[in-house]
Amino acid sequence: MKKKIILTVILIATLFAFSFFIHTRFYDEQKNILKSYDEIYKTTCGIYEKGEVKVGLNEISVDIANNDCKRELGLSGKVSLNDNGMMFVFEDIGNHGFWMKNMNFPIDILWINDNFEVVGIEKNIYPDTYPKSFGEKYLAKYVLEIIAGYSEKNNIKVGDKIIYENCTNKNECQRKL
Repeated sequence: MKKKIILTVILIATLFAFSFFIHTRFYDEQKNILKSYDEIYKTTCGIYEKGEVKVGLNEISVDIANNDCKRELGLSGKVSLNDNGMMFVFEDIGNHGFWMKNMNFPIDILWINDNFEVVGIEKNIYPDTYPKSFGEKYLAKYVLEIIAGYSEKNNIKVGDKIIYENCTNKNECQRKL
């Protein structure tokens, strides 16, 4: 009877140790994926400037895609967005279409004119929609990508005004409205 108890305890301890090892290894792999993703963003296109976008009472921290490389890379390959976003800044007003190439999660996309007014919204766009393009019908100077469902949850609608702060220097934000 004692041998059975000892063997059971050893078996349970071994299973626990094995599961801990697997969990730790998986967690380390996830950290490495996130680290490599951050490295891609730092080395491929340079470090993204940070900013804040305010729609109504809601503030969203954003990475700013303000050159061709950053706009082309966008959120491709990123594993999550949380309540953050990416603000695409274009030199000119135009019909800026977006697709879901190499995306890993659904998003909402807001098109914003040069008066900082939302002129178009596409909700819950999933990665499997690639290569379909969205938003060519909206004339915009800025495009904001946020996590899917955010615009519905926060009642964001066409006509809403936004405040966009480009916080390149963390000590000083320039208000763009």
